[in-house]
Amino acid sequence: MTARRAALLLALCLLAPRPARALTPAAESYLDQGLFALYNLDYDLARSKFRELISQEPANPYGYLFEAGAIWWQSSNEYGLFKDTPTLEGVFEDDIEKVVETSDKLFDSSDKRLRAEARFAAGMALGTRGQWNLMRGNWMRAYFDGKKAMKHLNKCVKIDPEFWDAYLGLGVYDYQAAHLPGVLKAGILLGIHGDEARGLERMYTALEKGRFGSRQAAQFLSSIFILDRKEYGQALPLLQRLRQSFPTSPYFHFLEVTTLYRLGKVEESHQSARGLLDRAKADPGILGRKQLTLFCGMAGEDCLSADQATAAIEWFSQAIDRATAADRDWLSLNYLYRGISHDIVGQRSLAIDDFERVLTRPDFSGSHERAKRCMLNACTRAEVVRILKGIAATTAATPEPKAPPR
Repeated sequence: MTARRAALLLALCLLAPRPARALTPAAESYLDQGLFALYNLDYDLARSKFRELISQEPANPYGYLFEAGAIWWQSSNEYGLFKDTPTLEGVFEDDIEKVVETSDKLFDSSDKRLRAEARFAAGMALGTRGQWNLMRGNWMRAYFDGKKAMKHLNKCVKIDPEFWDAYLGLGVYDYQAAHLPGVLKAGILLGIHGDEARGLERMYTALEKGRFGSRQAAQFLSSIFILDRKEYGQALPLLQRLRQSFPTSPYFHFLEVTTLYRLGKVEESHQSARGLLDRAKADPGILGRKQLTLFCGMAGEDCLSADQATAAIEWFSQAIDRATAADRDWLSLNYLYRGISHDIVGQRSLAIDDFERVLTRPDFSGSHERAKRCMLNACTRAEVVRILKGIAATTAATPEPKAPPR
């Protein structure tokens, strides 16, 4: 697993903690709304909800922690975000500092639970910043952040051994130190001697016993099984569990589509994709700004690679062969995306054939405009990434989703 994928796992862990006892019901509501918006890929809305939490409770470290986590999650899923948006990185850095500052004031609290919460918040904040420093090659900064992070996390479970959500963070660190080649050297420097089996066990503990960390544990584990271990049969039930928790999330829906296909469940994969298409009619962002996360979220720098495009051509071809003439919108999109995939692998004549087929069918969600653009100039990988990033940068946040009852 690459360092970027490791960072993605750590980024998600920021969103796992149990809120401190001091959180008001209103603030907890903002927290739920923020997470719901985040997994619906409405990033601006998610950050606004966490910012409202900060406004209500400026002395509570979790408001800053959740906002930092949302920024990390978005940056890990939207290819090149930090590079393109340095101001957002600045917000992330400021949030980390505020987590440490507000947590420090709770370390000596007479309330045992608050002491554990503060240690957890500080540990996860510093650990994630350490991951960011690793990715930039700042080894000494990563060393000091990582060393402090593990100290805080271990103190958290020493204060409260049943702080189940904390085992998610410890499990991720354990797994990385034992298993990830790019992070192994840092693990030795930090004095972290990982244990892959123990790391997985700790994450499953958080899955089964964690309060707020349970859903994030499911996401961590599914990411590991998809990206690292290629054990798609282990990932699928976790993704289905996440879809139940976040039924409107296109992210988890898309991962289910791809995972079903990797398991050889072609018909089920196509049926799930049809469901996602039906939802796109009510949420245009799925075929707009959210595409960048859907196509690049798990892939990172490998986004829209030749290997991915080749696999996509096979998927789209099977979907087209199984369709009927009545499936007009479905066929339009499959021809469009197959044409783009052909362009990415350099099969220009086949790409043109598909784009011409798109133009003979009803226009759906801008399919005609995109087909014409790709006919004029080949939709190479670099061009498609540029287009997707442009859409993500210019499209306004979608209306606030209605969160499910708690």
